[in-house]
Amino acid sequence: MTITLKPVAPFTARVDLSGITPALLSALSRRDAEYVQVPHGGRRVGLGDLFFIENAGGDGPLVIEIGDDRLDGVGAGLGAGEIIVDGPVGAFAGMGMSGGVIRIAGNAGDYLGAEMSGGRIELARDAGARAGAAGSGSRRGMSGGVIRIHGSAGPRLAERQRGGLVVVAGDAGEGLATDMIAGTAAVEGSVGPLAGRGMKRGTLLVRNAPELPAGFVDTGRHDLIALRLMARRVKDLAHLLKDATAARRIVGDTLMGGQGEVLVLG
Repeated sequence: MTITLKPVAPFTARVDLSGITPALLSALSRRDAEYVQVPHGGRRVGLGDLFFIENAGGDGPLVIEIGDDRLDGVGAGLGAGEIIVDGPVGAFAGMGMSGGVIRIAGNAGDYLGAEMSGGRIELARDAGARAGAAGSGSRRGMSGGVIRIHGSAGPRLAERQRGGLVVVAGDAGEGLATDMIAGTAAVEGSVGPLAGRGMKRGTLLVRNAPELPAGFVDTGRHDLIALRLMARRVKDLAHLLKDATAARRIVGDTLMGGQGEVLVLG
C-alpha cells in the first residue's frame, strides 16, 4: 500500500527529509510517524506538523504528493524501496543512497545523488550543481548506481566520481568530471568549459567536443566495437550511442598522470 505525504500548508522554511524512507514509515503507525522529528528552519518539528500522512505501516512506495524546492534531503540515505515526488525537490536528494529508486517529476537542487553508492535516481527536469559529486569537504563522489537526468545539469557534474553512471539528456555546466577517478558520465547536449580537469580514470561520453584543459591528448578517431556492446548492455546509454561504432578519443588529464578518456561520438 502506497505511503503518502501531502503538505499541510506551503512551507515557510526549508525542510530536511533526510532519513525519511519507506522502510522507516512502514515500521510506524500513523500516530508514531506524525511525531518523527525533522528540521524545519532553525527548529525541529513533528512530521505530522508539515504533512498529512496516509497509510503509514504500508509496504509500498513513499509518495510526496506536492514537491517543493525547499524539501532538502529527499531520499538521502535510502537503502531500499521507492520514493516518488510529484514536483521539484531541494538540495541533497538521494545523497549517500545505497539502493532503491527515487523518481522526481520536477527540478532538483544541488548535490543530487552526491556520494551515492547504489540505487537509481530518475529526474524529469534539471539538476543543480554537483550532481553525483562529493559532498562539501569530502573527496569521494558517487561510487555506484545510476543518475538519469532528463533535462540539463549545473556545474561540477560527477566531480570526484568513483564509479556508477550519470546520464544527462541536455547540457552540462562547467567542470564536468573534475578530478574523476572512475565511472562513466554521458552528456547528449553541450558541455561547459574545463571538463575533465584533474581526471585520473573513467569515461566521458559526449556528442559535442568539450573545451578541455591542456593536459588532454587527442589520439584521433578509432573504431570501437565496444560502443555497440555497451549500447546493448546499458539501456540508459542506448539513445546516446545508437549505432555508433567509432569515436574521437581524447586522453587525460596527463598533467596529473591521468588516463581518463573522453569519447566524442558521431
